[in-house]
Amino acid sequence: MAVVKSGWLLRQSTILKRWKKNWFDLWSDGHLIYYDDQTRQSVEDKVHMPVDCINIRTGHECRDIQPPDGKPKDCVLQIVCRDGKILSLCAESMDDCLAWKFTLQDSRTNTAYVGSEVMYDDTAVASSPPPYTAYAAPNPEDFMDSSLPTKSSFVSGIKITTVIWPWACWQEQPQAWPW
Repeated sequence: MAVVKSGWLLRQSTILKRWKKNWFDLWSDGHLIYYDDQTRQSVEDKVHMPVDCINIRTGHECRDIQPPDGKPKDCVLQIVCRDGKILSLCAESMDDCLAWKFTLQDSRTNTAYVGSEVMYDDTAVASSPPPYTAYAAPNPEDFMDSSLPTKSSFVSGIKITTVIWPWACWQEQPQAWPW
């Protein structure tokens, strides 16, 4: 397994929202691991991009985040995970931010190659769900034929009710049952 990209990024802490410098390694199997420093002796956390990541945002797409002092918003990068965790990062430059974004996006979807051996993960799932459109549930009246009788009638003093069953899966006209 090989390192695809590595380098320093500023990471915003989840509780105090302070910016801290961490060393990041993106491995060919899609694991993004970040450490306290470049010696890689103390792992802070990791994200398996093909499985955990559902979105990568940059710049003004990043909501509710202020970049560190002296950095433009275009240097900010966010990794949104399935469990609700959001990893907020800041690169040294806009070019470095875009390089990280494209490399991270590739790690979500592409199979990594090391030499001639194909590296893959059997637990990988689709990287992001398709966009969903909210819609209202149909009313039962939408499936009823308004030309069919549905009212009660009195014949010889006996009440007869005609019942229409509006099931779309029936091939022929349903029968009416007197009660």
